[in-house]
Amino acid sequence: MSIKAISYSVVIITAAIMLSVGCKNDDNTTPATPTYTVPTTYTFTNVDSLSAKASLSMIAQIEAAINLGNTQGNVVSSSKLKSMFANQGSFFTDTTFSGNILNLNTSGIQLNSNTISTAQSLIESVMDSIGTASQTGNTAANGVAGVSDRKTLLSANGIYWRQYFTKTIMGVLIGHQITDVYLSDSLNSNISTTAKQHAWDQAFYMWGVASNFPANRTGVKYWGSYTSQIDSGITKPVVALTGINANPTLMNAFLKGRAALANNDNATALAQAAIIIPFFETMEAAAALHELNEAKGNLANGAAAVCGNLSESLGFWTALKYNAHKKISDTDYQAVLDLYGTNFYNITPAGIDAILNKISSIYGWDSIKANL
Repeated sequence: MSIKAISYSVVIITAAIMLSVGCKNDDNTTPATPTYTVPTTYTFTNVDSLSAKASLSMIAQIEAAINLGNTQGNVVSSSKLKSMFANQGSFFTDTTFSGNILNLNTSGIQLNSNTISTAQSLIESVMDSIGTASQTGNTAANGVAGVSDRKTLLSANGIYWRQYFTKTIMGVLIGHQITDVYLSDSLNSNISTTAKQHAWDQAFYMWGVASNFPANRTGVKYWGSYTSQIDSGITKPVVALTGINANPTLMNAFLKGRAALANNDNATALAQAAIIIPFFETMEAAAALHELNEAKGNLANGAAAVCGNLSESLGFWTALKYNAHKKISDTDYQAVLDLYGTNFYNITPAGIDAILNKISSIYGWDSIKANL
């Protein structure tokens, strides 16, 4: 297994923790850690979740526009998709959160600028490919872009475009905003305590869960759905944690960090951020492996079903490339990518196992890979 050293940003956070904890006052006494209670749910007095929820709503509305192409004869406009990505043209519908009506078109949120800069052109190229595939009017087949018998818009080599888009966005936009933007802002000593708390709130709600998650899984979206799946595998409903313990890891860290910020305990907040930030690589890799297990289970259901799972897996793996905190070496990353091949219609059960086993060996998951 070849794993790089911890990424630069996490080193900075760790160093900050050491400095915060290790430094002493002029009188050589160490400041006492504040005493406070960490709640069991995300219930704090001044929580602000609107920006995060607005962003997730905008992604969902782009997904809905892409899904129109899953019906044969429907043409999806790539220019409209890219306009929505840039929040131009007033294509979004107003949404309501906790009684607050938010006009997404005038929200000032632009998903393209909130995406990792090096991945923006990739997302736009996916949107172009969706538009092109939807224009064929064909029935999907090996070498032919079109709509499959499962009502999914596929490329000529079997990429299910909507799922590939969503899973890539979960990394290059949602994960990026949580780790590189909101958590970074929450640890910025140059902003007010309230601003730090609200940045931490946005990071939590970009996860896509309710305040009393995981007891309440109603309406979970994006990573909120996948943290349960990679904890409990392909067996549904979720009944036991047999995977990477994503739900308790994230929930505990988010709760402790937010309580710490509310009590001016910056050292603890830094420590919790240092748990969350690198964990997104773990989740992206685990989600990619999870979809490979799903693909194996769908082999009897035909090529379109398998293509769907492989597209989701590839989307997660694609996003991992852009993760600034990843530990995996470039060599190992590329070795896995190469195993996906160039045509999902031609993949074999052995080919799926080869990808799954390679990811498992890199991350040390051989004992739990069947559970993910």
